[in-house]
Amino acid sequence: MANPRNHRLSEWLYHTTMFTRFYEQMAGRFAVDILWDELLATFLSQIPEGGTLLDVGAGPGLVARRILEDRPDLTIIVTDFSPKMLELARANLSRASLESYGIPYHSGQVEVVQANAMDLSQFAHRQIDGIYSTGAIKHFPDPIRGLQEAASLLTAGGILYFTDSCADGTYAGTQAIVDKLTLPPVMKPLVHPIFHFGNQREAPSAAEIRSWSSALEGDGTLKLTFSEGNAMF
Repeated sequence: MANPRNHRLSEWLYHTTMFTRFYEQMAGRFAVDILWDELLATFLSQIPEGGTLLDVGAGPGLVARRILEDRPDLTIIVTDFSPKMLELARANLSRASLESYGIPYHSGQVEVVQANAMDLSQFAHRQIDGIYSTGAIKHFPDPIRGLQEAASLLTAGGILYFTDSCADGTYAGTQAIVDKLTLPPVMKPLVHPIFHFGNQREAPSAAEIRSWSSALEGDGTLKLTFSEGNAMF
C-alpha cells in the first residue's frame, strides 16, 4: 500500500451533514475557481466532442457543473463514496440547478453514482475518455491502486487528471490558500492550522506523488503539476 495513513477522521467527516455542507459552501466553491484554468487547459482541451468523463471523489458535484457550463456536449459520471456528498451532488446537478446556470439539460447526461475509488469495475463497460479527481486522492487508502483502477477504464488516448494538496506544503503557503476562502475573518485563524496539519497527516509527499506515474505503466496520460509554495499537485 503506497499511502498507509489513518483516514478514519476524514471518513467520519465526509459522512456528516454539517461538514459536507461546510465543504460545499466554502472549500468546494473555492476549489473550482482555483483549479479551473489548469483543468481547462490540460484536461478538457483534450476531451473529444460528445465524450464521457468520470469524476472520482466528486464531493458536491461543483466541478462537474462547471465543466458542463463550459462543455454541455459532454456526459459526466459523478461518483463519491459518501452518501452525504452525493445528496449535495444530486441537488447541484439536478435539471433545475443546471438550467438555473444556463446549462442545457439532456436526459442521461449526468449520472450520480456511489462508488469507491478502490474498485471502479462497475464502469468497465463504459467508454470513458477522461477521468478527473480534485481533492480526493489524499483520502484514498491506496493511491496507486486508485490510479490503476481509473487508468484501466480509459479508452485509447484517454487522460487522467488528478489534483490535490501535498504534505510538503509550507505553513505560509497554506495560509495563502485559506486567505482566498470565503470565510468570516474570525474563522480563518482557526481553519488555517486545521487545514495545514490535516494535509500533513493525510496528504502524500511530493516524492510519493512523483512515483505514481511509473506505476501506471503507460496506461493513459497522468497530469501532475506542482506549486511549491502551497504544494498543490
